[in-house]
Amino acid sequence: MDLAGKQVLITGATGYIGHRLAERLVQEEGLQVRALVRNPNKAQRLAALGCAIVPGDITDPAALHRAAANCQVIFHAAAWVSEWGHKDEVWAVNVTGTQNVVDAARAAQVQRLVHVSSCAVYGSRQTFNIDETTPTRLSGNLYADSKVAAEEVVWRAYQQDHLPVALARASQVYGLGSPQFTLRPVEMIRQGKLLLIDGGRHLCKPIYIDNLIDGLILCAKVEAAIGEAFNFTDGDPVPWRNFFGMYATMLDKKLLSVPYRVAWLAALGMELQARLSGKQASLNRRAIKALRSNNSFSNHKACEVLGWQPSVDLHEGMHRTEIWLRAGGYLNERST
Repeated sequence: MDLAGKQVLITGATGYIGHRLAERLVQEEGLQVRALVRNPNKAQRLAALGCAIVPGDITDPAALHRAAANCQVIFHAAAWVSEWGHKDEVWAVNVTGTQNVVDAARAAQVQRLVHVSSCAVYGSRQTFNIDETTPTRLSGNLYADSKVAAEEVVWRAYQQDHLPVALARASQVYGLGSPQFTLRPVEMIRQGKLLLIDGGRHLCKPIYIDNLIDGLILCAKVEAAIGEAFNFTDGDPVPWRNFFGMYATMLDKKLLSVPYRVAWLAALGMELQARLSGKQASLNRRAIKALRSNNSFSNHKACEVLGWQPSVDLHEGMHRTEIWLRAGGYLNERST
């Protein structure tokens, strides 16, 4: 599908992925973009790009229908990604909210709905080269399970109503502005709080933000994407000691390591302390478990069906990220 002249709606447009997608669609594709935002005060940069700002969120069906009217393409990037929250809160956004997006897309008769999902839907199977033939499964992780349920909503719309959908399952997204895999680890390394688990030998599955955006745009353009799910990861996994080690080098810091059991107990203690104080724990067991994971995901289908390639490798991605971090004042200046 040629996107030229198409009206595009992005949910979650002030979020990390949604904002970068909006930038790329406006600056490189020359598209008219509507940005559904909960807080218009946080959308000043989007407005400066020329995006039409639509107040509302995906839990408000009426706002969604207004935002989707006369749009041909919807990118659904809004999600509850916090490690904190009750199931009802998470489900209201990630599952019921996705149903609202599907309903609005159906009413608008869109030509493509691109649903931004996660490789977490596979349920942390601890196997290599997991591909899209692997069924999703519940794992007990609130976020991951909500994304499984959200995908079921999207698949049902495709199978029952023939809504033209494509699902993009992202791995661990890093790069310019990534809260989870760039800003947070950089700040923790700066404060001396980031510790490697078991020497950092377990595996990170990185994808550079612009590689993911390339994939999302292709999900909207390529006809063969309809009714398909795609893993997006930059390729072979890398040990956490290598991934975090690049940030440590930027900060002129050294990383220490602790055994998994020690880290798990420390995270439990921080969670209990946080529960008593009413604050969020700086470390939790979910994060520790993720740092012990040895999954990997195959990107072969995205390469074959979409013609996608991760054009920015880890070395170049980290180089671009360092430039961005230094320009933003997130890194200490190197001593000379």
